[in-house]
Amino acid sequence: MLATAVRRLTSQTFAEGDMVIVRECARGGKAALIGPLSRTDHYATKRGNIAHNQIIGQQARSRVSAQVRAGTGGQYMVQHPTLDEYVRLCKRQCTPIYPKDASAIVAMLDLQPGDRVLEAGTGNAGLTMHMARAVGTQGRVHTVERNQATADHAQSLVQRFQRGVLLPTIAFYRGCKLGDAIGEITESIDPDLRDKLAACRNDDPEAMWRQHGSLVAPLFDAVALDMPMPWTELPRVFGFLKTDRFAVCYLPSITQVAELVRSCARWPLLVEDVVEVQWRAWDVRPAAVRSPDPAAAPGDDAMVCRPTHTPTGHTAFLVRLRKCAASVAPIERDIEQIEPK
Repeated sequence: MLATAVRRLTSQTFAEGDMVIVRECARGGKAALIGPLSRTDHYATKRGNIAHNQIIGQQARSRVSAQVRAGTGGQYMVQHPTLDEYVRLCKRQCTPIYPKDASAIVAMLDLQPGDRVLEAGTGNAGLTMHMARAVGTQGRVHTVERNQATADHAQSLVQRFQRGVLLPTIAFYRGCKLGDAIGEITESIDPDLRDKLAACRNDDPEAMWRQHGSLVAPLFDAVALDMPMPWTELPRVFGFLKTDRFAVCYLPSITQVAELVRSCARWPLLVEDVVEVQWRAWDVRPAAVRSPDPAAAPGDDAMVCRPTHTPTGHTAFLVRLRKCAASVAPIERDIEQIEPK
């Protein structure tokens, strides 16, 4: 497993082209993602400018000073961005799948080094990079994005994260339909399946399910779908998902979840989990009790323990589906009887 791990850059000095986290040293100081570093560029802060030249060649956790006309301004700490920070702070063309959801999806898919994953809806590549790091250098993430500009932007984000360390693990399919991408992926893995792929490229997604059943070829260890109506594409996808493996759908609305669950009743897909991930940060730090007398020294030591003001709103529901055996008849699901209102 260690042989497939992705190396970090935390022990290396900053170089041209790197992305950098610049964090204000004052308590409560904000962090910003800057870069790619260039010897002719600078980063403007409210306390002065930081030339990229001040950062190039420095070690992570070094301090730099913002330059103002009359000397130096504020102090800033520079560091390599974590994947969490990079996904949250990088420039985006659409709403990303945030790390709290991406890490949950990786766990729900039960990914491990060497797995092959199909992703529909690359977006800003937040989930793509989380999955690529999980499957390691021996695995593969095939990600499909219909919007050409979005796909190009996503690839540039992957290229800039830690000098493109995750790029060899990811295969991008730009500006194409999911069925066409699956056909291209399948032909590259097993050319003998070419005759079966006509149904995959058919405009009717049910054609694959009707012609070839629940298992066409066991190519993918996991499937992640970030699209408004995944039930329209699942029939052409699950035939390539290995038996007893998982697909996870990212859906913002509970009405989408309901439609997906209703659709899965006629396919060999068992709805195992519907999850909404909550993430609440807390502010825990030492403090001193303020004396009523302004001239008096601070009082006893104390601790501040309270939730931060970071918003904790809803992002999406995560629906995990398990692929049933090809030889097993559709599962009879208990239907709850409810009283009409």
